[in-house]
Amino acid sequence: MTWISLTFRGSRRGLTLVEVVIASAIAVFVSAGIVFLLFTVARQQRVAFIEAQVARRADRIQDKIMEILRRASRNQVVPFSVSDAVPGQPSGKEVFFYRIIFRSGDNQPNQQLRFDPSNRSITYDPDLSVANDEVRLDQAFANSPLTRVEYVWFAQGVLPTGSPDNSLILVQLEVNDQGLARRSWRNPANRANWIIATRTFAVNLRQY
Repeated sequence: MTWISLTFRGSRRGLTLVEVVIASAIAVFVSAGIVFLLFTVARQQRVAFIEAQVARRADRIQDKIMEILRRASRNQVVPFSVSDAVPGQPSGKEVFFYRIIFRSGDNQPNQQLRFDPSNRSITYDPDLSVANDEVRLDQAFANSPLTRVEYVWFAQGVLPTGSPDNSLILVQLEVNDQGLARRSWRNPANRANWIIATRTFAVNLRQY
């Protein structure tokens, strides 16, 4: 029996200029897509992180205010002062105030919750007769450049008859990032681009 061995040899050739251009274009397109994807993921992670920080600061302030006001007696709330009224309200019809003074009971020291719009801090003073004993409610976030307390307002509740309700204190607050999270691709001066957390709540004061 005779064995016949056949060998096939394929011809080899180099890439043409057109093929090189197409391959280069595809490589550039893929690389650009990967870079864009990584940038987008990093940007969204930054937004998510700052959103969490804004919400945490707002929640912390709310929790602290509720904890403090729940110790106050509804019969020991000092009337709001016009000097502490939030600007822009009609004269004689002020509803929102930056400060509330109260006591936990008879013969107890005056306590205070106060928002300072000049440095955007909310502080608690357990005894107004004692100097330098104020406590900042959001001290853990005080030096954070990522979030800012825009305002904290206090208001007295109102009965269905329209009379003041000493048993109920209304609180509104806002924390935001001043457009920091999205400033690389959106106008930070536009509040529509800000990350904002608002809290509106009521605290029922003790009956004694």
